[in-house]
Formats: sequence, C-alpha cells, structure tokens
Amino acid sequence: MVATKAKAGTSLLKNFFSLSLVQLANNFLPLLTIPVIARVIGPDKLGAINFATAVVTYFTLLINYGFDLSATREIAKNRNNPAERSRIFNEIFFAKLFLTVISVLIFIPVLLYVPKLAADRELFFYTFLMVFSVMITPNWLYQGMQELHRIAVFNLIAKVLFTIAILLVIKERSDYLWQPLIISVSQIVVGIVSFYWAIKRYSITISTVKLRKILDVLWNEKTIFFSMVVVTLYTTTNTIVLGVVQSNTDVAFYTAGWKFVVIFQTLISTPLSLSLFPLLGESFGKGRIHGLEKVKQFTPFITIFTTLAGIGIYLTAPWIVQIFYGSEFKQAATVLRILCFIPMIIALSNLFGVQTMINLKMDKSFFRITLLGAIVGLGLNFFLSKQMGAIGTAWAWLLTELIITISMWTVLYFQQIQLIDLNYFKYKYLLEVVRPFYFAIRQKVYKTHNID
Repeated sequence: MVATKAKAGTSLLKNFFSLSLVQLANNFLPLLTIPVIARVIGPDKLGAINFATAVVTYFTLLINYGFDLSATREIAKNRNNPAERSRIFNEIFFAKLFLTVISVLIFIPVLLYVPKLAADRELFFYTFLMVFSVMITPNWLYQGMQELHRIAVFNLIAKVLFTIAILLVIKERSDYLWQPLIISVSQIVVGIVSFYWAIKRYSITISTVKLRKILDVLWNEKTIFFSMVVVTLYTTTNTIVLGVVQSNTDVAFYTAGWKFVVIFQTLISTPLSLSLFPLLGESFGKGRIHGLEKVKQFTPFITIFTTLAGIGIYLTAPWIVQIFYGSEFKQAATVLRILCFIPMIIALSNLFGVQTMINLKMDKSFFRITLLGAIVGLGLNFFLSKQMGAIGTAWAWLLTELIITISMWTVLYFQQIQLIDLNYFKYKYLLEVVRPFYFAIRQKVYKTHNID
C-alpha cells in the first residue's frame, strides 16, 4: 500500500514540477524582461504587443483544436500500445498541419486589409510566427504519457536564451518589434526539438493521413474545440474589445495586471490541472465512483492553496506593479486586485468542468455552460470596458468566471454529483492528499543519500 502511494505520488509530483518548469520558462523568465521593456518602450507599445498577441491567440486556438485535452485523453488510454500511439500522433499532427494552412490563408488577407493590423504589419507578422511552434510541439503526447519532464529542460534553455537576447537587443522605443520575433523563434526551436525527441522516445512511425480522415478527426473533436473557443471569447477577447473601444494604453494597464494572474495560474494551477487530468482519467477508467472520490480528495487542497495565494496577491499588488512596470502603470495595481482570486475560481471550474465533466464524457454540458459564459462575458465586456476602461474589463472577466463556475457546480449537483464535501476539508483528509507527495520526496531523498 505504501509502495503504491509512493509510486502515485512520484508520478504526480514529477509531472507537476515538470509542467511548472515549462510554465516557468514560458511566463516567469519573460517576466524578468518586463522592467526593462515597460520602461523603454512605454505603455503604448507594450499595449500594442499585447493586443497583437491576443489576436494571434485565435489562430493558436484553431491549430490546437482542444487536442491538449482530447488527444491527451486518448494517449493516456493507449500508453502501452505503440501502434495506437503512432496512429494518434499522425492523425493529430496532420490535423494541426491542415489547420495551420487554413490559419495562414486567413491571416494574410486580415493582415493586409484590416486597418488595425495593417498599421503595424511587422508586429503582427512576427507575433503570428508563433503558430508554427503550436503546430509542431506535441505537448499533448508527453502529457498523455505523463512524461512532460522530457522536454522541460529544452524549453527552459530556449527561454533563458530569449531572456538574454531581449535584455541585449531592446535599447530604445523602436526596438519593440524584436520582442515578438525573439519569442516566436525560441518557441519554434523548442517545438522542433520536442517533436524530434518524441519520435525517438516513443518509437513513432510517421505516415501520411488522408484528408478525409483529418476531417473526421476534426469533426469528432469539435465539441471540445468549440468549448475552447467560447472560453477564449470571455478571456482573450477581453483584450481585443478593450483595444477596440479604448486605447493601447488601456490595454497595457489591463494586461499588466492580467499578466501576473496568468503567471500564477500557469505556474501552479495549470501544471496541477494538466498533471491531474491523465491521473484522474485513469481513476475514472476504473469506475465513476472511484474517479469522483479522487476529485473530492484534491478539491480542498487546491481551493485552500489558491485562496491563500489570492490573498497574498491582493496585499502585495501595488508593490508588484511598481517594481515590474514603474509608476506609469499605477492603474494596473487596481486591475490586479480585482483579478487576484480568479486562479482560485478557475481552479474550481477546472475541477468541475475539465477534470469531472470531460472525464465523464459530459462534453455537451461543458460546452453549453462555457457558451453561456461567453455570451454573458461578451455583453459585460463591451459595456464595462467602454464605461470603465481597464477596470471594467477586469470586473467583466471576474464576473464571467464566477457565473461559469457556479453553473458547473449546479449542473453536477442536479446530476447527483457533489464534489465539495466538507469532510474532505478536515485535517486528516488533507493529510491523506499530502502523504503521497511525502512518500515520493522521502524516496527521492533516500535514493540520493544512498548514491552519495
């Protein structure tokens, strides 16, 4: 029993820290460049960069097509079947290649004829290059195999080089174009390395996939994709709406506060979510009751941790913004305080939606709820952003996430699924959740001591 817990703890711990390392590379290292970039290029150009990133997010969303969930789920079910691994890999890769071609065909006329993009073509072009890394990087494969640590080091090295390059290159306001170009190139390098490593590591045999099969794959996974689309409608679209109804400076204030919330979410909440997804997928594979019990065990642990972190962010918001962005971004502190508990709300909606609904194949219910959130969120966003600028956009996101989380809990409740059990918030149950991590860490320390 102890050995089983230790093994489970080791697997989850390894994946959690590996994903944290990936997210550290993606978010925290670029954050180190913000004090330089923000002060050199100013709020207006920083807002332009963030607006371009928000636009390109739609193309990365199309190319990803929800495969980080659907493909991860399929790989997790076929971890020990080399033939199935190759089949899934080829279908997903060629589907993403097909979607990349579609994205390029859409992006070119948009870049040429939409005034907001045409006015800064180089910026949008350099930012768009990032989609090629999305096409080639098989993170979903590593996640499904529960071995994302295999590419974490490559990602970290690439981002260290990116950080050094940014600090060396951006010296004056006109150098702002280098930022998206360097990010895109570093991501493409990581994608190429991780793609090659995956083929070697998992003995993938590359074979072409017919267009008809690609279309079948896209049709079968459409529900999760459209769920991801509607999620983007009330998250990333906030930035675009704000950029349309207000100025790039307002975008800079909002995204400055938003950035720190996303960093916390991607360093802690996202790695934990992605680590849990295949683990809970296996638990649900053993039975509905077994899977639900596992979710209940993790709910208090995640809730308490993210709530405490939110309090910490609220108290330190003015100092965080001052240190990283300077006095010109003072308004971003208010945005950060409004958004500080969003990681906790999203963590709960992730447990209710992704970890439970998706694993129970309640894809349609998940989609309907996120669609409701998107519709309400867009309405709130247009109204509040126009009236209150960056502050209004922050309130719109917070209210939308609350509506979605409460809706998910309500649907599950009426399905006789109650994931918030106060008994699991007691000390002895929290200890049960932490114990596998303790076994894993103790085992690791013991092995290291014996080697020495």
